[in-house]
Amino acid sequence: MGLKIKWNDDRVRATTTALLLICRDRLGRGVTDDLIQAAMTSYRGDPAGYKMNKAEWADVNETGMLGNPDHVVYYLKLVSTVDRLVNKMIQGKRQFNSLTELDNFLVFALKSVR
Repeated sequence: MGLKIKWNDDRVRATTTALLLICRDRLGRGVTDDLIQAAMTSYRGDPAGYKMNKAEWADVNETGMLGNPDHVVYYLKLVSTVDRLVNKMIQGKRQFNSLTELDNFLVFALKSVR
């Protein structure tokens, strides 16, 4: 039987949180190229490194380290879009067959945030 990741699985919330935190960190460093895909690749490529960094990073909703006002606006849009997306997944009882499918779904859904 294949792996099923349901809408209420902790891996969905962990992935979205990681995506947001890594994006914020990259924005804070001025790295904006292919932000969503790069953040997802970074998270899946080094989950232990992410967990170490997460302990030092501020809460997901904090924008203090983002100096550029455009980055602050973008990040806040990204946070609200992720929240809406997770709520839609919950309402629709969305399931994924693999972590790759979950990652691809998030990258596709969030790449249009501007």
